[in-house]
Amino acid sequence: MTLAQEDIEFIKDHLREWLDELELTPPSAPLGKELLERMVRGGGGT
Repeated sequence: MTLAQEDIEFIKDHLREWLDELELTPPSAPLGKELLERMVRGGGGT
């Protein structure tokens, strides 16, 4: 499944907010970037 650019921007704009709502410790910058890239690409072994 390919995401539209609009969807990617929405995810980027809200990812930190969603993580904060989960009360998780924010990931380090490199880890957060890698996680976002995997989410956007649809990777992760699913």
